[in-house]
Amino acid sequence: MTVRARKRKGRTQAERRRATQEAILRAAIDLLYEEGYARFSTIAVAKRAGVSRGARENYYRTKNELLLAAGNFAHASLNEQARKLAERAETAADPVRKFLDDSGAFFFSRTYMAMTEIAMAARTDPEVERVFLVLFNTHRRALDRIWTDSLRRAGFSQIEVARLIRMTHYLMRGMALRSVWDNRRGEFREVMDEWHRLVPHYLAMFGPRPASKAAATPARASRKPTDRGPKKTS
Repeated sequence: MTVRARKRKGRTQAERRRATQEAILRAAIDLLYEEGYARFSTIAVAKRAGVSRGARENYYRTKNELLLAAGNFAHASLNEQARKLAERAETAADPVRKFLDDSGAFFFSRTYMAMTEIAMAARTDPEVERVFLVLFNTHRRALDRIWTDSLRRAGFSQIEVARLIRMTHYLMRGMALRSVWDNRRGEFREVMDEWHRLVPHYLAMFGPRPASKAAATPARASRKPTDRGPKKTS
């Protein structure tokens, strides 16, 4: 079959199925972000995606099935993006800056805010809570591992990486939540710049860097006042 003949034939059934599923999942994420969980429904998602109710039910029969699938789709995409950024961070002059920038891109994204809607609903809905915990335990930990491995290869110790990721993500979550009613992106950027400058001091609170990077410190500290020359006499 020639290339032209294949083009006339169009997409395969499997390709059409994947395209329909992706349209539904993207519509679900957009609806969560724009309308919130309170207005989220399978009917509204199908309408936004431009598919029939029957087509939607063919893939996701219930609301919670759709929530879980949309969350998996969103996080898989974000984790792949993070993996590519982390690979470049390993050889960057400032891997911490790369990590902070990637964290900002994640926590201020439409996708993260959509997932926040699920988290808020999970507080009072046991069924949604089960969906949220699956997403959190699977994907957020996977994202942490991506950056843990990258920062370790960049020369940071395991304990430094764990503390840096924990503090950064707690800080980011707070700013992302505040952005719902007070979206001061410029101020948030200033906060992250300040945190970037504080990171070395924060990590130093828990002990010196590995010996290869801290070897020069004792030599500088060992100088005595008498090294400056003979003491003057009156």
